[in-house]
Amino acid sequence: MIRRAWLAPGTHISSVGGSHGPELDADTVRDATLFAEWHGAATTRPPSGAHELQGLPPDRRVTLLGSVLGGEHPGRRDEDELTLFKSTGHAALDVAAAHVADAVARAEAWGTRITL
Repeated sequence: MIRRAWLAPGTHISSVGGSHGPELDADTVRDATLFAEWHGAATTRPPSGAHELQGLPPDRRVTLLGSVLGGEHPGRRDEDELTLFKSTGHAALDVAAAHVADAVARAEAWGTRITL
């Protein structure tokens, strides 16, 4: 579990996973500007929703990542802001991570190539 006391001003956390419990302490969630890929990350119970975002106060904002990418929200507002992207495992992110892992493995000649 990542603890707030470990984090310097301006830290960004991308937390992906946590199907069996939280990955972040409540103080980190309290102090961070929150981002997610869908509103259900905070409003839907685990395992589809994020453990860490359950029970947020009704007025607590969770900004959708798409609104930052689309320019409707500024994202980070200053260099000391603690930001947290809590992913609940969107399939597009899995594909992107696999693509990066494959590209690095090929570039570094890691692994064994097989023909299926």
